[in-house]
Amino acid sequence: MHSLVAADAAAAEEDRIFYLFLADGGEGLLAVDLADEPGRTFRLPVDRFADMSANLSIGNMDFADFAD
Repeated sequence: MHSLVAADAAAAEEDRIFYLFLADGGEGLLAVDLADEPGRTFRLPVDRFADMSANLSIGNMDFADFAD
């Protein structure tokens, strides 16, 4: 995870990723914050991905709102 956070931080601003969702074989998706608290993670049920993605994209909620 550390190398992913470091690679994103080293990228040009227009190439940075804010959030990442990984289907890694665990329960649900692994949500990774690469913006506000780089490296913070939590598990997200797959059926909640669309809601989280929509709320993040319109700025209605941030990663911490879901992680907390």
